[in-house]
Amino acid sequence: MFSPRASRARRRAAWTLVAAYAALVAYMSLRRFGSSPIDRAIDHVGRAYFHLPAYAGLAGLLVLTLRTKGSLLRRSGWAFLIATGYGWALEVAQMAAPTRSFNVQGLLFDAAGAAAGALAGLAYTAWRTRKGTPASAPTHTS
Repeated sequence: MFSPRASRARRRAAWTLVAAYAALVAYMSLRRFGSSPIDRAIDHVGRAYFHLPAYAGLAGLLVLTLRTKGSLLRRSGWAFLIATGYGWALEVAQMAAPTRSFNVQGLLFDAAGAAAGALAGLAYTAWRTRKGTPASAPTHTS
């Protein structure tokens, strides 16, 4: 069994990971978009399509990190709302970025990615719980 201090440390580490991931998403969303080979490749695919995995990852991490009263479905709902709201806030912030612009398609892809991530987090957590190991508890083998 892990001590309460170790538990707090794991929770802090989990929230640090969520914050770092969110900061990376913000950086990628607001950085100056240029003509580098990577930027041209992203433009060729379509910038909005990168919103799907970005916000799926954020919502999935939130499902695993959030602690809410109530059901796992409620936690997944909060993860979806937080990830979608964050994406929409960044989409609005892009209006002030020199090489970016507000895009309704980006809003839709933010929400779709967040929904996919919240559902994946829900499924994973339900599977781990059914298996007998809560998703938030680390596996320990010695």
